[in-house]
Amino acid sequence: MVIRSGDFILLPNLLAIFRILILPFIFYFLAQDTQPSFIIAIILIVLAIASDVLDGYAARRLNQVTELGKILDPVADKLGLGVFVVFIIIHRGFPLWTAGLLFVKDILTLIAGVITIRKKGTVLMSTTWGKLNSWIWVITVIVFIIQMRQLETLFIILATLSIINCMIQYLKLFITAYRSKSSSL
Repeated sequence: MVIRSGDFILLPNLLAIFRILILPFIFYFLAQDTQPSFIIAIILIVLAIASDVLDGYAARRLNQVTELGKILDPVADKLGLGVFVVFIIIHRGFPLWTAGLLFVKDILTLIAGVITIRKKGTVLMSTTWGKLNSWIWVITVIVFIIQMRQLETLFIILATLSIINCMIQYLKLFITAYRSKSSSL
């Protein structure tokens, strides 16, 4: 795995860095619990989501898929989701055990990723299941942030099932990658 210094100034990677840098501001404005602050937080969240969509598109369209981007994008996504989950735990009564499953999955995925980088020299790409899991969690977080009480239980169940499925799918991917004879997946 090679990360070049020039990779830091490529548009997709700058967008991922931007997403990481605005997270404290989003949390701050959400926590203020006033209408003007909430509107600012929503604008920042929309910017974060747009930059996430744009960074993936730009990476493919501009042929700027880099090893750094393969690391930065999921880190930005995980940090973003983590900030929102912490917010809904503290401010919206989100169940700690459900959030715990998410953090366990992310820690296990991180450990598997580090092992794969060290043993195989490659970064495991996210899967469709991982992306679906992320979107289910994004919707779950939104349901809790805007306090749609009638949907909260449904989305706790969906988020829990999605995490369990995702852990199984990533375990299969890791085992396949680890057993692979070649250094590439």
